[in-house]
Amino acid sequence: MKELSLRPYNGRLFITKSRAEYEREHQRIFKTPEVIGRDVQGRFTGGCGKDGRWTYLIFADKPHLMAHELSHCILHVFERCGIDPREAGGEPFCYMLSQLMMEAH
Repeated sequence: MKELSLRPYNGRLFITKSRAEYEREHQRIFKTPEVIGRDVQGRFTGGCGKDGRWTYLIFADKPHLMAHELSHCILHVFERCGIDPREAGGEPFCYMLSQLMMEAH
């Protein structure tokens, strides 16, 4: 599992390419079980972690799926902050996605 930076936004983001690790970490972080089917190739979960901070957990085993799941995370962060992702031609969203994809690599 790897933690990516959500700077300048508040919260924690963890990613994994392993289904088993996602399920294990979901239980640890959110205190609820999450079993995903074998045909599922990506999953996004966001919520308040045990430390009271917004925490996101993503499972994706391919780059295009990682971009998809990271987009869910960014949209949620922007919603919490009152940011329209279409603002400035979508540049804040696109820069954030690019940064997270570079860190995820």
